[in-house]
Amino acid sequence: MRAVLLAITCILSTLLYAETPQVPSSIEIAGVKLKITSDAQEEIQRHVNALRASDKYFRIKLDRVNLYFPIVERVLREEGVPEDIKYLAIQESALISDAVSSSNAVGYWQFKDFTAREVGLRVDSKIDERKNIVSATRGAAKYFKRNNFFFKNWIYAVSAYQAGPGGAKQYVDKENFGSDKLTITKKTHWYVLKYIAHVIAFKDEIGRPHSEGLKLAEYTKGEGKSIEQVAREFEVEEDLAKDYNKWLLHGKVPDDKEYTVIIPMTGNIPSSLVASSKDKSNPPLSRTIKEPEQSNYPDRIAGDIISKKQSIFLKVNGIEATMASKNDNVQSIAKKAGIDPGKFLDYNDMKSTATVEAGQIYYVRSKKNKSSIYHHVAQYDESLWDISQKYGIKLDQLKKRNRMSDNESLKPGRLMWLRKKRPSDTPVEYHKVERKNTYVAKKPEVITRKPIVVETRPEEPEKITNEERFEPKNIPDGDKIIHIIQGGDSFYSLSKRYNVEVGDIADWNGRQTNSTLSIGEEIVIYRPKRNYSTPVKTPENETIAELGGKKDVRDEVKKSTSSNSKTHVVAAGESLWGISKKYDVTVAEIRDWNNLKESDPISPGQELVIGKKKSQKKEDGYTTYTVKGGDSLYKISKDFDMTVDEIMKLNNMSNSNLSVGTELKVRKK
Repeated sequence: MRAVLLAITCILSTLLYAETPQVPSSIEIAGVKLKITSDAQEEIQRHVNALRASDKYFRIKLDRVNLYFPIVERVLREEGVPEDIKYLAIQESALISDAVSSSNAVGYWQFKDFTAREVGLRVDSKIDERKNIVSATRGAAKYFKRNNFFFKNWIYAVSAYQAGPGGAKQYVDKENFGSDKLTITKKTHWYVLKYIAHVIAFKDEIGRPHSEGLKLAEYTKGEGKSIEQVAREFEVEEDLAKDYNKWLLHGKVPDDKEYTVIIPMTGNIPSSLVASSKDKSNPPLSRTIKEPEQSNYPDRIAGDIISKKQSIFLKVNGIEATMASKNDNVQSIAKKAGIDPGKFLDYNDMKSTATVEAGQIYYVRSKKNKSSIYHHVAQYDESLWDISQKYGIKLDQLKKRNRMSDNESLKPGRLMWLRKKRPSDTPVEYHKVERKNTYVAKKPEVITRKPIVVETRPEEPEKITNEERFEPKNIPDGDKIIHIIQGGDSFYSLSKRYNVEVGDIADWNGRQTNSTLSIGEEIVIYRPKRNYSTPVKTPENETIAELGGKKDVRDEVKKSTSSNSKTHVVAAGESLWGISKKYDVTVAEIRDWNNLKESDPISPGQELVIGKKKSQKKEDGYTTYTVKGGDSLYKISKDFDMTVDEIMKLNNMSNSNLSVGTELKVRKK
């Protein structure tokens, strides 16, 4: 009976969607042969039908897909990722550069800012590489390879792209790790079902020319040039060039690394702009080789962790590494790699008594002094050794770059500097991280450069220095209030009760605006007041006595009346409150001079005007919109027929974060 119903469904679908491809019972995607059960076929077919329901909109999307896919395919090939992964970019963003999700994921591959930085993308007030098709695809490839390294299955890696490696575990079967065959059922992760639908809906349409004859060229010699200058250099329309390079938010192309400027052109692309393959000396992060390249490498390094009897060779931070199997030890890995056991221990910052752990990455060449990645946020149960192994950095160099002593402990949430040394005038920066309830195996002992003397003494509470203490952000001049959470309280209700912004409450308490409040929890509120004759408390609530009798507060806020202005470049860890104290002005004045709303955050590298109010041009045809729950910039932009960039520029926003209750200036309908 079920077979009859499926046949009828297929016939009706064929009549309704004459050009719509049908979901087969088997298909190969990303090197994995998929057997699709009948119930899964029905579910996937519904997605395919929806994608192909409107031929007009499908053709518009297909035009964009065929324009970008040559670049996406090339980058994925260079990174050693199956080309079929490209279809996920359609599912994520429809290849719209400034697409923003309800969870504030941005760009072609929908990265959140912290994940983007983790895969090497620059995201700040001037550059957002999530909107650069080359950079974002390379970052996505790195993320896919990390997931595939654990699952050994690209379809499982797709699931992990949405749910994360931990969340994907509920959708995967360990018996299929390393397998090139998989059965897809209706219970398969919904994200994977939609991915398969996108592959089927688009695969037979790929490769057609753009309807207007447009092609995208890649220009990598743009450092020091603006998009306008590049457009004039290649005789293309400036507005069109800007549309394809929304990653450059402000100013000129930086010179800190190579950036790709996309140049939309018609006709033949000049040979100087044809993208070349990456240097062959820099192979993909991981590769599977049936035969070892040299006899001094193991012929079966992964043991029973993968099902196939193949060697897994890795390049982490450009350094040769390998993965330990269940039966490996220091001597066996050293022997297989053709190095002395002592060197193996030295390369991996391990003591002679240390043991190896199955599935852990170990280096067979010396680690480097720095990483290509700039920063990493320390997680719970993560040690300095874990970070040094993850990024291929020498342990002592990791400490030096973060100005840490040998006996200094690593606290969760600390921002670790991996590429450059933390400036001496930049305080230690902390971010909120969540504790994961997972078992963590004991790691090998690490080398310490100085012996640690252990004394027996009563336990004392751990002391936290001022630079490591949580610093509330955006504190106004006013009274500090402790509010005890009652039933029905929310960040929004508190903001209305105390006449403050939702985002400020979150900043003062180190929380996210969508986090849950518990009954009985204490929430700090700073109620603004205009009477500046009352001394202002510091964030640590220090009294004059605690400061050694020195008066460290102002009796009166001195307002700047000078016609001359100064420019302050925001450093990592700085807040408007700290900047206001540095220049002896108020937070409100800084916001006024720079057209900042109370909910607007500031970012490292952002330039602030101090001492002179910017001229403001009144514009007609605009109205005010109050942000509601579930809103995103992308949704608001569609409601008011604007682009995300237009809204951000109009409201002087440095990023796309929104808080419920925030007022935005938008175009009148």
